[in-house]
Amino acid sequence: MKKLRELRKSLRKKLFLSSMMGMANGSFCSERAKGCAMVQMGAYLAEPPAYKTRKCVLPPDKEECINFLSKECKQARGDSKIYICLNLATPELEWGLKAAECFYKAGGDIVELNIHGGYEPYLRLEKIRAMVLPENRPELFRWLEAFSETDIPVIVKFREGVIPDYTPILDKIVDFNLLGVHFNIGDEETKKPDFDFVRNIKEKYSLFLLVSGYVRTSDSVRKLFEAGADMIGFAEPTIKDPEFINKLINCR
Repeated sequence: MKKLRELRKSLRKKLFLSSMMGMANGSFCSERAKGCAMVQMGAYLAEPPAYKTRKCVLPPDKEECINFLSKECKQARGDSKIYICLNLATPELEWGLKAAECFYKAGGDIVELNIHGGYEPYLRLEKIRAMVLPENRPELFRWLEAFSETDIPVIVKFREGVIPDYTPILDKIVDFNLLGVHFNIGDEETKKPDFDFVRNIKEKYSLFLLVSGYVRTSDSVRKLFEAGADMIGFAEPTIKDPEFINKLINCR
């Protein structure tokens, strides 16, 4: 718990590069790290049978996986002291735990379990987004409990709007030893972040809350921090402008 408290203290009120599947490798992250307290690599997939048949699948061999992730971490970090987070998706708990262990041994700092993405093969298995549905929550809680019992700081990532009320999930999550919760709060209609969603969560819970989604301006950053967000992430705007986050920092 002390380790997590100190990590939260280091990250609070900071910005981060949010993961983008198929893009956010070590090189991509290093080019966009300026202004960030943390960068997220991935999403990478822990699915040994799919290795070399699908993109972004981590090597199934332990040493090969550690070596691969070690190179990625070193490239992402460079000469900085930035925290490196692995965004990880998997259809099997044991595969995910092994991948997380490899990442930690490779010099990574934090693992983000992605219960958010739209990776179609996992959606068909009722993994990722479907795990928040009432009928699948026992499995979700079993996964989160297992990850929280490791020595690895873990974030769990959700998306606002997949279900109308996350209260039953968040009520349970507070009992787990997780670093924090990351919500994509982008409103597809307004193309803006949902400030009220953040405010409502922080009024009910003392969770360490990371948010991302349609954050484009320094004013939005200010409003999100005022609403209670602990960290704010950026993804799509950094594709065309690697300096986007650093420029935003200088505008605040």
